[in-house]
Formats: sequence, structure tokens, C-alpha cells
Amino acid sequence: MKKTGTNLINSRKWKLTFAVLIFIFSLISVSAAISEKELWVASIEKNEESIIFANHSESPTEGGWIFLSGGKEIQLPQPLNFTYNGTDSLERAGTTFKLNPESKPKSKSKSKSDQEDITELVFTYPYSTHSFYTGKQNVTMNFNGSSAFKKQNVNIYLIKGLKVRSTGEAIIDLVDNETINMKEIFDNSTDSCNKICATLDKNGDLAEPLTFDCLEPGSYGILITLADEEDKKEKPDKKEKPDKKEKPDKKEKTKIERKILSATCFEVLDYELKTSTVNALEEEKDLEVDLYLKDAPAEKKFTYGAMLVRKDAYKADINFSTNGTRAGTEIFINEIGIARDLGFNSTNYESKFNKSELTSGVQTLIGEGNGTISIGGENQKSLSLITLDLLPGDYLLFTGAYEKGKGIVGIDQKELTIYEAGAFQTV
Repeated sequence: MKKTGTNLINSRKWKLTFAVLIFIFSLISVSAAISEKELWVASIEKNEESIIFANHSESPTEGGWIFLSGGKEIQLPQPLNFTYNGTDSLERAGTTFKLNPESKPKSKSKSKSDQEDITELVFTYPYSTHSFYTGKQNVTMNFNGSSAFKKQNVNIYLIKGLKVRSTGEAIIDLVDNETINMKEIFDNSTDSCNKICATLDKNGDLAEPLTFDCLEPGSYGILITLADEEDKKEKPDKKEKPDKKEKPDKKEKTKIERKILSATCFEVLDYELKTSTVNALEEEKDLEVDLYLKDAPAEKKFTYGAMLVRKDAYKADINFSTNGTRAGTEIFINEIGIARDLGFNSTNYESKFNKSELTSGVQTLIGEGNGTISIGGENQKSLSLITLDLLPGDYLLFTGAYEKGKGIVGIDQKELTIYEAGAFQTV
């Protein structure tokens, strides 16, 4: 197993660019098998440069996904479905985004203008968990790619400073006339990322897992590109020199292509969160939860929260809808609009934490009778969750610790059962 340390500098320039790249992988079409023509699903073009994104499938072994392990595995909603409804091309401030017509499904309908296709892309994320880490844990990654990329040389980038939440902000900025300097993405003269070279095996996978150690707390992104495309240099062909009497066509420039195979992101948290509670609870009894942040300084201020969700109701259908404008862009989770129905957006997210709006919003997403949430006061480590409306069954308990100015600094998960009143239960 290959190991590597890092010496990274957090750069704001990387956040927007890589957020856009990762968001593109939320818009990929799905097929049981990907043909040669369907290898590439989308592209971004600007100033004679283009970034092309590889297609994915729902297969965990052939789908082109990065798999992370080695940390605290947190259960993801099952199923976790993504749907994109919107235009198949955008052009803003000299930047053009297009979906590949050979890989995307046929348009489901037409927009009101009858000039812009409304494209629907749907896929289900193949993995059931996502890992969170602390500084003492190694981050192990593997890549399960398409066999079409067998024996290809690739570059793997580890980028510090990329947050999951910034992906939505990035795509909105893209459609709202914000420019993107794509040269920054592959500028090796910066210290914003750590680059590792590798060769895929005969199946298009990493030959062996790659491990990152000694990572400082923060948000990270991983990006995999085809090395042979990235290393091309913009040089004129010596065999074809323009006639001295004729001026060379300024429009004829070498087009630089960057081919992106996959991307993901993860968090290295400040502390390990320990959760103490029962494994089984009689219905209509309150659930008492005690939380502890290991090695956290006593003088610091934290906000603790706990959420109990019925296991068979823990699912997510995420729908991203856009007509190419900020006003026409919305994200829905289980048909609930994040901005429209809950009032959450990129500017008020942190201000709503630990307030009644957040509790109410999360409860709306969970659904009545499917779970409950409790957020304590400052440094309140013992929480009580009211389960009066919850039916007997299997539940997931998620706990977290929040620090102002940093965000989530600890996370944990447990499983428990609520059983019928009066029923004998072995704990």
C-alpha cells in the first residue's frame, strides 16, 4: 500500500474551480456499460482550454468512483439518488459548459422558449457509507475505473480547502456570469495541492490503494486526471511552418484538453466524538445521549446535536433543477426545496445552526414520525430526544459537535432499536 505525506497550503483559488469539477460528477448519466463514445459526459471550455469529464455508472467496481476508507464510516441514505433537470449547455462570461449529446439521455421535454432542451440525468450513488477522519487516522483511497482506461497513466491531486457545501455555490456562480480561471487548476507552480503519479491496471483501477497520512484538520478534495493529456504542452508543429509571406491565423491555437476521470471530497475533523446511549429503548421513552469530544480543550465552546432517524425512512432523492440563472436554480431533497421551503442558503447556513430554524428544517427533511432531533446549548454534552411519536423499529443515531468559526469538529453514529412497550427486550 502506497503512503504519502502532504505539505499543503489552503488557497481560495482552488475552492471554486474544484467545486465545479466535483459538482459535474453529480450530473453524470448512468448506464450498465459505457461504450467508447460514451466515455465522456460533459465539458467546460474557456480561452482555448477545455476540461472533459468522464462518464460514470452505478457499478462500484467499474463505475469510475473513488472509494475512501480508514476513518469513521457514517451511513449514507439508502438509496441516495441524484437527478439533474435543466439545460444541457450554458455560456457565461466566455465559459461554456456542455453535456455530451452521445452520452446524455434524450431530452424529456422542451423549455418554454422551444430553443433550449431540458435534460434529465439520473444516477444512484453506489456506496452506502462515507468516511470522516481525525488527524490520527490515515485516509486510504482506491479508484475503480472503466476498463477503457486500462494501463493509462494518471495524476492524483489532493487539494486542501474544498468544502462539500461549496459545490452548490460554485455551479450557481458559474451560471451567474462568474468567470473561472481554468489554468489555476493545473498550475504546478503553486503549493495548493499534492500531486501523485500512478498507472491504472488492466481493469482501469488503481493497482494498489493510496494512503495519505499526517493530514491536518480541514476539508479536502481528490481529483484524478489522465496524465498524458495533462502533460501536453502548447508547442507549434515544427514540420508545419507558416509561409513567411502569409501571416499565421491567430485563431489556430493548440487546444489544451484536461481529462478528469473522477473526484470526491472528505473531512478531517479536529476531534473524535464519543457517544454513550442505550442499544434498545422502550417506545415513548425519551432517549438520553451523552457526548464527549476526546482531547478537546476544556476552555473551548462547542454545540452538540443528536438526530434519530428510522432506518427504513433514511433515504434521499436529491434534485438539482436550473434554467441557467440564479433565480431559476433550486435544490430539492425528497421534494422539499432547500431554499424555497426551508430558507437555507449559502449565506445563512452557519447563522441558523443551533437555532429553532435548523431544528425545524431538519425535522421537515426527516418527516413526521420518522425521527427526532435535539440541539443543546453551549457545551451541553447531555441531550434528551423525545421519541413519543416514533414507532417500534430499527433506528440510526447521528451525533455531532460544532465549533463556531470551524464548523463540524466531531461526528459519530450508532444503531439502536425502539421496542413495543411492555415487550421483553435483551440489551
